[in-house]
Amino acid sequence: MTKQEVISNSWIILFAGHETSANIAHLSLLFLAIELEKQAHLQKDVESIVGARPTDEWSYEIDLSRLYNGMVGAVMNETLRLMPPIIDIPKVVREVPQPLSFDGKTVSVPASTMIHISAVGVQRNPRYWPSSPSKLSNKAHDLDDWVPERWFSSAKKGIETTTSSDSGSENGENTTTFDTSDGLLVPPKGVFIPFAEGARACPGRRFAQVEITAVLAVIFKTYSLELDVSEWASDAQIKRMSNDERKAVYQKAMTKARNLIAASQSEIFLQMRGNYPVRFVIRGEEKFMGCFVE
Repeated sequence: MTKQEVISNSWIILFAGHETSANIAHLSLLFLAIELEKQAHLQKDVESIVGARPTDEWSYEIDLSRLYNGMVGAVMNETLRLMPPIIDIPKVVREVPQPLSFDGKTVSVPASTMIHISAVGVQRNPRYWPSSPSKLSNKAHDLDDWVPERWFSSAKKGIETTTSSDSGSENGENTTTFDTSDGLLVPPKGVFIPFAEGARACPGRRFAQVEITAVLAVIFKTYSLELDVSEWASDAQIKRMSNDERKAVYQKAMTKARNLIAASQSEIFLQMRGNYPVRFVIRGEEKFMGCFVE
């Protein structure tokens, strides 16, 4: 490799190693601030796993595995499904034609053919994913919506699922702790590809999973996250509001935040264009959680 190639590859590795994980953590936080009921579900799940133990007593072998196979992992995977950092995965047939099988048919792909795999398309395809009618639109499915609970679906009608462990085993990664077959849905091979698949899958997959799992669990063990509503009401006004009035104000913030996420664009990685203010509050001091969670 030339010196310039070494520099270029080093830059890509460093950039991809932090930017993608940061984006997914960022989007997961915002989705949880929008969906307070799901945030409460995650908090209860974290409590049931780690209890009152301080974070320096948590272990990778026991706690991180259980957190990943619960609501924390479901939140991360659903964010990766809906908003994959790489929306288009390019592949090329090099020197000789290669067979490609689909729906029982095999075709020969000529040499030098470029193939682009749409991660966004396959990860929202009703053919492969469990779904219900959308609660946010008039669509017959909710695969364009953020629904982490779908990762607890154990069966999909008419869809063949794999029972194997985390696909990290294909590239030599340790699969003894983050085994999705023990807790979360295992999609059919090739339809959940935020890290790509096979021998050239993302080498940082496990690190990203552990990192995001730990970040979400540590934050929501102590804090709740709410959207800022100062555009529509001040803290003094909110204090005087009834639950129904608070809920109406918060729903305005939810709509604006969802629209901001939907307007995300891909510039190397898929990410939001702009930001939305949020507030971290100590659990028990929330202003809006009680409007959505009984």
